[in-house]
Amino acid sequence: MSVQKIKIKFYSKKLVNVVSINGLLLILIFSLNSQTNAQTPKKRIVMISLDGTPDYLIDKFLDNGVLPADGAFARMKRKGAYAETVLPINVASTGPSHISIFTGASPSKTGIVGNTFRKNDQNWSSQNLSAFKHTIAAETIFQAAMRQEKKVMTLAGVGIDNSYQNRMTNYMHVYPEISGPSLIMDLEVTDTTINQMDTEGFIKLKTATKSPSKSIFEVSGSFKMPLYFYLKDRMFNPMYLPNQPTEIFIDTDADFKNGYTASVDSESWTGMEIEKDGKKYNVSFRIFKTDEKAGKFQLFMTAPAKVFGSPNGFLEKLQSNCGFWPGEPENRKQTTGLVSEKIWFEQLDRLAKYSKNLILTGMQQEDWDLLFGYFSTLDDVQHRYTLTNPRQIDYKADNGNRPKIYADYVEKRFQKVDAYLLEIINALPTGTNLVVFSDHGMIPIHTALMLNNYFEKAGFNVSKQNITSVSSGSSAHIYINKEIIKTIDYKSYLNRLTDSLKSLKDNSTGEPIFELVANKQEQKKYGLYHQEYSGDLFVSCKAGYTISDRYLP
Repeated sequence: MSVQKIKIKFYSKKLVNVVSINGLLLILIFSLNSQTNAQTPKKRIVMISLDGTPDYLIDKFLDNGVLPADGAFARMKRKGAYAETVLPINVASTGPSHISIFTGASPSKTGIVGNTFRKNDQNWSSQNLSAFKHTIAAETIFQAAMRQEKKVMTLAGVGIDNSYQNRMTNYMHVYPEISGPSLIMDLEVTDTTINQMDTEGFIKLKTATKSPSKSIFEVSGSFKMPLYFYLKDRMFNPMYLPNQPTEIFIDTDADFKNGYTASVDSESWTGMEIEKDGKKYNVSFRIFKTDEKAGKFQLFMTAPAKVFGSPNGFLEKLQSNCGFWPGEPENRKQTTGLVSEKIWFEQLDRLAKYSKNLILTGMQQEDWDLLFGYFSTLDDVQHRYTLTNPRQIDYKADNGNRPKIYADYVEKRFQKVDAYLLEIINALPTGTNLVVFSDHGMIPIHTALMLNNYFEKAGFNVSKQNITSVSSGSSAHIYINKEIIKTIDYKSYLNRLTDSLKSLKDNSTGEPIFELVANKQEQKKYGLYHQEYSGDLFVSCKAGYTISDRYLP
């Protein structure tokens, strides 16, 4: 196999029944002080973020027995310390919340005023800025530790990457960046067969004419690479046994005889890494459908994710124990029906287990003082399966049973995360403090507001680039184009816009939609205003609403 400037590895692991979780700020501190000898242990800290984990659900699940009395949360609450109240920032979103936790500073100091936002003097047609890639204007706890000559390890946690020096740490596994499309490929057998050493036979597969995806590995804006697939001919093997799993082999060139890249069977996920031009991309494969009699199969590939580790060799050391990055759950393809609910949960669970294994593997290393790990699981599952408000569109589905079905999904993943945390607690080095926290909570969403469409309909002219909104969940910064709305007109335009937003009401209830409509001066009261990045207005919805900044003419 000859692929110029490309290195490929694969890692295969059988499916296991593992579940994971996603996620107001919850803080639990637990100290492991058991000491078996006279030697003074090294003082260390492990920080773990459980994204989107509401404190009220932890309390509820501990009280009603969903979370076990001998589990991690119960143990931390019983033997550790926890915050009864906290002062969160006024943007309940992953990026700005994590950065404020890391710095102890509000968005007005960090400059991270939303998950996405704009710089006030940037070109109007240029891309929005990202909380996950932009420079931080305040010192983080990781920088402070390194400044004091402590060694910091960060493991696939948000807000830590190699985009700026002040976002880097001594040892890093950066949270991977989705770099291309996932694939769902319908494959059919051809007349081409390949025999090897008279013991194995393979049948070449082709992409069906109406396949949802072409068989092309793509990193958007960088490169495309064809993929080739071969079915293992089990009938060719004299030791053939019926009911064995279907096995498909994956290659990146047209010559199968010089070796293949990876293989996947119908009971497994397989991970694969491709390296090109010094950058590494991880994907996973899963067989969705098999019909060997008809010679038809459906194969899924996760979206290519760019992985990065530092220093040299650190990523490889983690991968040798944990495997390749498994990918995130396929939300869009599940919504459209291309990915089943079963597969979505498999993805969720694989990522949760991987996150746990990263932390356990990282703790085994010797040279660290502060370690940061991250679970996205509870955030993922609750965003999709929080169904507790009768105004939600599918609340009465399944003969009114869907809220209970969805609640079971969420509860089971809280239990799994609790079990993973207990594994981590039991593996903590002696003398280590564990700090568990979350960035925001979770409430049911019944209504999405297309804010830029509202502006256009109300005569504020999004289509003429007079104005735009940039949303972060239930809040948004609103930017007025001062090259078009001149100083002489700005005040009246802003006042009219403010009045319009304050008077916007829910058609069903007649209640105002926004909890807060704040100009620059009012934003300062809430620690939200940053001169370079905050909008002319900031809005935050009442409970039950979310904002989309998509503009659909």
